[in-house]
Order: sequence, then C-alpha cells, then structure tokens
Amino acid sequence: MINFVAKNELILKDWQDSYVKENQSRYPDCTNLDQYFTPDGIMFKGSFLPEQRTYPDGKKIFRWKREKSGEENSLWAKAPLRVLFLTKDQNTGGDIAWDVRSESFRYRSEEYKPEEMWLDTGSVFFRNLVYSLYGIMNTTANRPINYNDFNDKEALAFVDKQIFARINCKKEVGDAKCENPVLAAAIDRDKNFLKQQILNLDADILVCCGSQNDENLILNTVYDIYENEFKYMNFIDGKGTGMHYNKKRNKLAIDAYHLSFFKKGGLEARYNENVGMYYEFLKHLKNTEGIDFSAAHR
Repeated sequence: MINFVAKNELILKDWQDSYVKENQSRYPDCTNLDQYFTPDGIMFKGSFLPEQRTYPDGKKIFRWKREKSGEENSLWAKAPLRVLFLTKDQNTGGDIAWDVRSESFRYRSEEYKPEEMWLDTGSVFFRNLVYSLYGIMNTTANRPINYNDFNDKEALAFVDKQIFARINCKKEVGDAKCENPVLAAAIDRDKNFLKQQILNLDADILVCCGSQNDENLILNTVYDIYENEFKYMNFIDGKGTGMHYNKKRNKLAIDAYHLSFFKKGGLEARYNENVGMYYEFLKHLKNTEGIDFSAAHR
C-alpha cells in the first residue's frame, strides 16, 4: 500500500524548511517562523479535543479539533472516490497557524460534547465545504442530491466519517482575502512543492476554490501539473459548466469560487454550481462515453 500520509509529511517538511529559510530576512526578530506555516493534506479522523487559543492581542478563542487516528492512509488508499479541496490560504484572523487537517467544522463552544455539537454555520467557508462534500459524494448519474435534500446535522455526521483532503496552495498564513497577485507569487515560488503534494495524494476530484474575476489560478495550476490533460466540458449551451475532465486519468477538476464566497445567489447558488453541475457532468459522461464517473475508482 502506498503511504500517502508519510510522503505528504516529507513534502511538508521540505516545504516548511524552505519557507523558514526564505523568510528569515523578512522577519529577523521572529524566532519561530514555523508558526506561520500551515500543514495540510488528508483530514484527521481521530478523537475530538478541546483547544483554547490566544491571539497575539490577548483575545481567546475556543474550538474543537480532531486528532490523527492512524487510519487516514488506509481510508484514503481504499476510498472509492477521493475528493481534494484546493484552497488559497489559511485565514487566521490575526492568529498563528493551525493544522488544517485538525479542523472539525463545529461551532466554537465548550458547553456541549463534540457529538452534540452542530455545524459552525457562522463560517461560510466551513458550510460550503461540508455541503459540497456531502453533495458530491452522494450524487450519481441517476440520483442528484439537491441543496434542500439534507440538513446541517446530516452533512456534519457524514463529513465526520468521510475521508477527504484539503491543500492550501499558499502555505503562509493570511487574512480574509488573498488577492490573485499574492496567490500567483506564492504558487510560482513553491510550485514544485505544491505539485509533489497534489500528485502524491492522487485525488479523483479536485475542487479548485480560487475563481476570481473570471480567472482561477488554482485551476490553471492543476492544468500545468497534469500537463494540460484536463479539458473543459462544454455540455450546456450558453452556460459555463465549471467541469474539466481528464479522460486519461479519469479525474475531474471543478472550477469553484473561494469557499467563503456567498454572493451572487447565496450558499444555494454556490452548491448548485459545484454539485448541481457535477450531476449534469455525470449524466453527460455516462450518456456520451458510457463512463460512470461516480463509480468506485479503485
């Protein structure tokens, strides 16, 4: 069995060492640059633990995080359909970095046990991610999953068990926005590390959450990494589909907005752009190529 987790750790270590070396001159007074580098990859599936964090300004914040279970590699290796969310960077809101893989998507309260907690609907990012994953993993060419077919509790319970991955294309912590020039510079500088990380995880669906002003730098990077094997699927006249298919490797890249974006129709519109169009893609591929993309890939 390929050890995706171990290889990912080696790539992150090399990337982190490179980041620290390059930024020592920018932050000469910083004794621990590692705290601004965000690890990511296959999401943890272990126990829930409370964590109290203190911002540099003294503000305290509570969250539920997840530990590594030790089963992540086996679950990923055997997953019928591997889904990877490619995002811009980590919005720390002034805090130092945390491990992306430990996120639990739960409301930040210590009044209830984790199993009693509800989805952190105050985070548009979390809600878009959780809903998109639920919809994608349960939709087939014969059965669409619509936005109102499930609720927050069902989605969170599903994501708790479902193995998936998330990678930030820019590993240095950020704020509420990551403008294209900043993201482009980070990708250009670290493309080799990012390429290694993406190819190692070998996902079947890559949700490229970087669409901005009719350009998606993350999607463009996926095209480069896979040497232009992806092709845009234009199966609905007069309407963009956002679906890009790699027939050679049977992979799909989805042109998606940043997960915190909810304008132009709200959360349901974002869901339909990803999951609704994914359903149309599944039907089109099955009808024209005889390929059931939603079937097990291994």
